[in-house]
Amino acid sequence: MIEEFLWERGYSFIGGVDEAGRGPLAGPLVAACVVLPRYFYLRGVKDSKSLSPSRRRELCQEICSSALAIGIGMVGERFIDTVGIEKANVFVFQEAIRWASFSYFPDFLILDWVKVPSLNFPSCSLPRAESKSEAVAAASVVAKVFRDELMENFYQPLFPRYSFSQHKGYGTSIHREEIEKWGLEDCHRRSFCRRYGKQS
Repeated sequence: MIEEFLWERGYSFIGGVDEAGRGPLAGPLVAACVVLPRYFYLRGVKDSKSLSPSRRRELCQEICSSALAIGIGMVGERFIDTVGIEKANVFVFQEAIRWASFSYFPDFLILDWVKVPSLNFPSCSLPRAESKSEAVAAASVVAKVFRDELMENFYQPLFPRYSFSQHKGYGTSIHREEIEKWGLEDCHRRSFCRRYGKQS
């Protein structure tokens, strides 16, 4: 893990940043920044997409009880449609880092792929960072659990014709069929849905 390399070079409080929800046709984009204590290890943390929902929730509880700081950044569908997914991704990373820094200021940040300008501390941006960093893997779990619970507990009751508790807004065959049948709702990203369903 990258943390071991950084610990040897004097860094103690390392944060990881990752997002959930880049690809869905509906719902928000969510990022998490997690600052972990030095020499913190959590068995079974890896890319959140490869874990079962129940295991993600278990790990999220452990991460939230052990982390020095957790910050969440989130934007909705209209923001994504207006600025595009790349700029939206940078923004939610910035927000997650900002909120985490209010609780505990990291001395190094590891970011999954996205480059965030004008950070106040050393950082690196790496492809597939969740497989190389404990902190990024933890952030991946927190972001995924936060977004999934939002889709289940907020979006599903608001838009009951859509199976958001099942597909979480991703472009599954069930979700595409629902769009073809019911058309687009306010929760859909219009820029992602131009070839689907009836535009309302």
